[in-house]
Amino acid sequence: MTVPDDEWEVSDHSYVDHFLRIRDERVRLHGWRHRPDRIWCYVSPPGVATQVQGWKIHVSATPRSAVQVLTAASRVLLDRRVPFKFACGLRQLRTLLSIRMDRGSGGKFITVYPEGPQQFAELLEALHEATAGLEGPAILSDRRYRPDSLVHYRYGGFSAEQRVLDVDGSYAFMLVSPDGQWTRDERKAWYSPPAWAPAPLPENEPPPSSPGSGSRGPARVKLHDRFVVHEAIRHSNRGGVYRALDELTGRTVVIKEARPFVGAELDGTDARDYLRNEHRTLRGLEPLDIAVRPVAFFEYQKHSFLAEEEVPGVTLRAWVEAVLKSEHTRTMPFERVLPVAKRLVELAAAVHDKGLVFRDFTPNNVMVRPDAELVLIDTEFMAVPGERVTRVQTWSYAAPEETAAGPVRGPAPPQTADLYSIGASLFYLCTGVHPVVPSDGRLEEHAFGGGPPGVGEPRRPYDTRVDFLVRAVSSGHPALRVFAPLVLGLLKERPEQRLTLHQVQELLDGIDPQPSHEAAEPLRLPTADQDRLLTDGWAQLVAGMTPDDQESLWPAPPMEGRIFDTLALQAGSAGALEVIRQAARATGRQRLREVLRTGLEWLDARADRSRRELPGLYFGRAGTYWAMYEAADDLEDAGIQARSLERIKRLPVAWANPDITHGVAGGGLAQLHLWRRTRDDDLRERVLICVDSVMATRAPDGLVWPVPAMMGAAGGLTHYGFAHGVAGICAFLLSVSRELDRPDALASAVAGGDFLLSQARSHGDGVLWPTAQTDDPEPGPADGVCWWCSGAAGIGTFLIRLWRATGDGRYRDAAHRAAVSTRKEKWFLTASHCHGLAGNGEFLLDMAAATGERRYREWAEEYATALYRLCALHQGRLVVPDETNAGMTYSYNLGMSGPIAFLHRLRYGGERWWMVDDFALPGRDER
Repeated sequence: MTVPDDEWEVSDHSYVDHFLRIRDERVRLHGWRHRPDRIWCYVSPPGVATQVQGWKIHVSATPRSAVQVLTAASRVLLDRRVPFKFACGLRQLRTLLSIRMDRGSGGKFITVYPEGPQQFAELLEALHEATAGLEGPAILSDRRYRPDSLVHYRYGGFSAEQRVLDVDGSYAFMLVSPDGQWTRDERKAWYSPPAWAPAPLPENEPPPSSPGSGSRGPARVKLHDRFVVHEAIRHSNRGGVYRALDELTGRTVVIKEARPFVGAELDGTDARDYLRNEHRTLRGLEPLDIAVRPVAFFEYQKHSFLAEEEVPGVTLRAWVEAVLKSEHTRTMPFERVLPVAKRLVELAAAVHDKGLVFRDFTPNNVMVRPDAELVLIDTEFMAVPGERVTRVQTWSYAAPEETAAGPVRGPAPPQTADLYSIGASLFYLCTGVHPVVPSDGRLEEHAFGGGPPGVGEPRRPYDTRVDFLVRAVSSGHPALRVFAPLVLGLLKERPEQRLTLHQVQELLDGIDPQPSHEAAEPLRLPTADQDRLLTDGWAQLVAGMTPDDQESLWPAPPMEGRIFDTLALQAGSAGALEVIRQAARATGRQRLREVLRTGLEWLDARADRSRRELPGLYFGRAGTYWAMYEAADDLEDAGIQARSLERIKRLPVAWANPDITHGVAGGGLAQLHLWRRTRDDDLRERVLICVDSVMATRAPDGLVWPVPAMMGAAGGLTHYGFAHGVAGICAFLLSVSRELDRPDALASAVAGGDFLLSQARSHGDGVLWPTAQTDDPEPGPADGVCWWCSGAAGIGTFLIRLWRATGDGRYRDAAHRAAVSTRKEKWFLTASHCHGLAGNGEFLLDMAAATGERRYREWAEEYATALYRLCALHQGRLVVPDETNAGMTYSYNLGMSGPIAFLHRLRYGGERWWMVDDFALPGRDER
């Protein structure tokens, strides 16, 4: 069956439609149910109960074979009344086959849930026979039924319901062993059934299909009778990248692998074709000495391999990051930018002179050698303009005509598309900032699947947005001010208006090698635009609420592969509820009160369903019940208010983890807030137990709190920041010392503050901290990050409060220097509260509130400008995107609620949300 590309592109459920035709042919009117979502279509026969775990079957496919595989497998499964699921459409299958897909999940087109061992064995053979001769990739997490079979199997859970809330605040899929113990159902990139699950079939260990595919690490093998592989550099769904010794020359080479059918398309091309193209391209560029040299291309067990010379150095992106870390101004020195820019354009011109187009030119595709020479790497997507290719793009570096909706397969673009990418790379070279230009009308609420959103929506002029970006960022980056005419000329929306490379080279030759470095005034976002971001944010929260959804009050897709508690503050609905409450209080709008009522009742109806509740303020339920209590108070709902108090009283107060986000410091802070509101003696006593629990988990020297072993890989580390470490825990103790007159808590907070001062690293006029304790006695001056959760912004949040409590000027000085460093970070961050603009901006507002100095508020307004440049139009509203800059999430710490809260406080003032303070920020109209 042949289907044109564009027909598949217009429907997300194209395979569902095909399945329904098969179903009606085989079991019409038999009562079968199907339930499609954005990824899978779940199919179940009437009267058949699915077991919770066992041996399940996966069938792989490619876009070219998927319809035939689905047809053949569906007939087998319908005839035998077996539950199963399959990918809804071509878009979803492409994602499952993507070179970027998680290796443990890649390739699973159909999943089958057999009733027991006998049916399992029968289905393996029946599905193998039905799909024999069709194409599909190996599934790395499974065992292949027979060589070259599409049929695979593994032991695992059959239902998403069998999951538990782990101590890190995310749900883990679990299995139950015969003795009743829980074990994780891990999707590893190799076959690894539980030791207690006997193999369903005789299993002889097959030879590895490549040095690292389907195993824990690379075997020491010889490839192509000359390359001895001795190290895996990295693994991906496409295949491994290895370091090997070339016995023919005695030199070290890098070997890239491409697995069959990964990245497959309807015309039969796949990742192996990319690798062949890279070899062909490198051979063509070899006489120019501008790219890595190819050594050999060969195949082994149907996998393709490319051996290249190993080039010492780092990518251009890593080089820029290293330079920025060493510069206390957090800007790129012009004298280092200019020669690299000239060489970068020379490389691009040489490729264009060969009649090629890069299609994916980014700072990751250029290597900087120790001698400062530039070399092209990863040339697999180069093509002749007009050649039929698979569309590729790197967000922020692809030309707008390449990011627009269109067929996945089509002609390679003209070289004018590269001009945009070169301009974006020069922007990055000058600043270390990715040139994000959000796609108006194209934000998605989920990252997986779905057609092009927002068709026909209004868009702001593209060139105007680019001009704003360059003007805003160049105010703090002198090199970009010099390069601005050149960058603006390359980043034009219309390809024919972009500067040519010849014009770019002329402009570079004309640049003054010693330009003026006069300071520029920061670009201020007008208050009307600040207010629009705030009111549009409220409107999006109202529009995005899904009260009919039984799982999530606002869409809550997995984040970094983790499924979080949808009622919690971190990645759930509690923060959005608080934003709505504060908006209703500030504006008096009845519609917002109605939405608040709906959200509160939704949470109240589900708050008692969880089998486990964690104590933390963000990952646990402490923040949820804090938000519910305040919403119930505003709505005068005494019943929910009382239930919220009782719920927070059942959270653990003795807990191994002492931190703010996961542990008892966070739970204690919420209960301290509610004690201050109610004077409930039980809450007071519970807060004091939390203090005792925190004190009990200190290190023997009494200054730090190591992460407990219960937290897994992070166990044993000592974090310094607010979310997981010393700063947040001491902020809790400081609040308790003030509210409940606990001098010992104050003493511990002071000791923690002094310890943090001892760990501070001067960085120009600012100060930074390592993220956690290390064994390195002399960490670099710019170690760590500058976020709320870790680094200067979160540590400064505590230190300015410690200054207010003690009057010790050392803490205020350190907090000021933390604010200086925080100010410099604004262009490098995404929008979120946890490790982005919102959390850092809140710290600057704390500085303004605690000291009364206007400069900190002005610095916070610069953060509003930085936030504005990330926003995109969605259904007529300017909306804060998620960290991909392509989608939306609604939570407080990872989604849009945190940024909206920051804008709310910037406008209306007040106390810091989710803190227990004795000071507040004046509103804009109160100054």
